[in-house]
Amino acid sequence: MDIREAVKKGHLFLDGAMGTELYKRGLQGDTSLVNLNAPDVVEEIQRAYIQAGANIITANTFAAYKHKQENADTLIRAAFDIAKKARDEKKIYIAMDMGATGMMLEPYGDISIEECQKEFAEAVQVGAECGADLVIIETMMDLSELKAALNATLETGLPIIATMSFNENGRTMYGTTIKEMAEALDHPNVIAVGMNCGFGPKAYMPLIDELKKHTNKPIVMQPNAGLPFVDENGVPSYDLSPEDFADLMVEAAKKGVHILGGCCGTSPAHILAMVNAL
Repeated sequence: MDIREAVKKGHLFLDGAMGTELYKRGLQGDTSLVNLNAPDVVEEIQRAYIQAGANIITANTFAAYKHKQENADTLIRAAFDIAKKARDEKKIYIAMDMGATGMMLEPYGDISIEECQKEFAEAVQVGAECGADLVIIETMMDLSELKAALNATLETGLPIIATMSFNENGRTMYGTTIKEMAEALDHPNVIAVGMNCGFGPKAYMPLIDELKKHTNKPIVMQPNAGLPFVDENGVPSYDLSPEDFADLMVEAAKKGVHILGGCCGTSPAHILAMVNAL
């Protein structure tokens, strides 16, 4: 079933964090490089999310851009090879994952919107060639960068899920509001809009109601597992247990969130608890 139809049928479950899961396994630094250096680990993590109940997994392409790695195309192709292997014969959707480029656009920086859009276009075209079922544009804070990613992705014709990262006052770090995001994403190819990362699911609850005022599209939420802290062993962690995370995501679903998953700090255990609770 095409993802455009599946999103109308009931809840869909995204996977959780990749970066923090790699960190737990001693793999730090640029997450996309592990597609070549440790593909079995990426596959193990994706299989765990599928076993937990995720029916959309994200290829490990979040940071694979040519201004960061000359071999970005190779990293993206490797990411899709791994995701397809993890999916096996299961009916799981594989998403091309596009995070922020890390470049600062004009007028804040010296990179033009056209240059940024080219960076996105080069990456997403490879994902389309690899057979992506959809594209997830995520963790955006600059509305101009979101639009650049959107315009680049529209050229592929692939369905799009798009999210921005908001603070507790409903604005991104660059001041973008929920309303501005919803208006920018008012395109037929965008099948869901919402929030990811941020301060955890509790902080996003009021924003669900605000987003519903400005869009009729399905709402997606992929929050962090609460707030970060460093444990007694000096290991970065997050303060929401799988059970507490699941309880809050059930509340989000009751408020109208249709596609649910996790971002930083969420593990297969968090996704399993959420799926079971829903």
